Amino acid sequence: MKAWQWYKSASMRLVDLPPPRIKPRDVLVRVEAVGVCGSDIHYYRDGRIGNAVIEEPLVLGHEYAGIVEEIGSAADNTLMGRRVAVEPGIPCFSCESCRTGHYNVCTGMFFPGGPGNNGALCEYMAVDARFCFPVSEAMSAGCAAMVEPAAVAVHTVELAALRPGDTVVVFGLGVVGLLTAQLAKVSGAVRVLGIDPLGYRVQAASRYGVDAGFQARPGGLQEGGKEALAWIADQTGGRLADVAIDCTNSSEGLALACAAARPAGWCVLTGISGSEQDVLPVSLARRRELTLHWCRRFLNNYPATLALIDAGVLDVAGLITHVFPFEEAPAAFALTTAYADNVLKASIEW
Repeated sequence: MKAWQWYKSASMRLVDLPPPRIKPRDVLVRVEAVGVCGSDIHYYRDGRIGNAVIEEPLVLGHEYAGIVEEIGSAADNTLMGRRVAVEPGIPCFSCESCRTGHYNVCTGMFFPGGPGNNGALCEYMAVDARFCFPVSEAMSAGCAAMVEPAAVAVHTVELAALRPGDTVVVFGLGVVGLLTAQLAKVSGAVRVLGIDPLGYRVQAASRYGVDAGFQARPGGLQEGGKEALAWIADQTGGRLADVAIDCTNSSEGLALACAAARPAGWCVLTGISGSEQDVLPVSLARRRELTLHWCRRFLNNYPATLALIDAGVLDVAGLITHVFPFEEAPAAFALTTAYADNVLKASIEW
């Protein structure tokens, strides 16, 4: 089968790989769409996220959907021929985390498109049927692939424990940040603020639940960060935010989220910085007695996410700004890496 394989920084090549063989609990999915994610960009550009390092050529991609074309002997045969959104991480089911209901932090998880595990930028994937979720006939393959980042937003808002009337600030208005803002607004937040260094993202945010946006210059608790915090203080009458959410790709967002939360406020840290030198403002967080939650992907969130999309509560289709055919996958990665042409989500579709 054809696959796009990363082999060095910002470089991919089209290769032929053996088609996957399914196990009894698996189904064979003919891949129809793959979304380019921020974590994909870390691997594509740097070959690593923190201490997770790609050491050999690898097929990237974990946001995907497709059609079930073969069913394992112990899998759900009602999936045959259905378009499914695939929850990409397959846990081991036997470790303490899995046995106590926290499969999203399983240390033995198979996660496609990361070190040692080929991803979905190929023609076929073998998937545990329990992680395949049929979508409505009206949902396109591109939107079905978007269930993955939308599920991250659902888990983020779940961890935020929003209360009616809360003020929320979201740092980072990429796809996950915009979906998080959108869901926060319908989950009780009376006011949602958004911060991003890219002007076109700030402009787009008004369509996704953000009441006021600010284009910030880069900088943690110095320079541009101080300007952003001053703007938040002005927007909240000096009170700051009840809930601050980091959806950035840098450790600056983590520090700013803590600084933007009011005393006894909540922070949810969803972004992936890719740095091993992230600095947490411990003194500030302690003095304010903040509640901090780190978000690790999602946890039993796919059914609710699909329901929210089907009901029109979450708009994922509008976030797909660019569609590339499979043959032009490298161009989708290059565009997303460069933040060019007002890109929000680049979708690679067959």
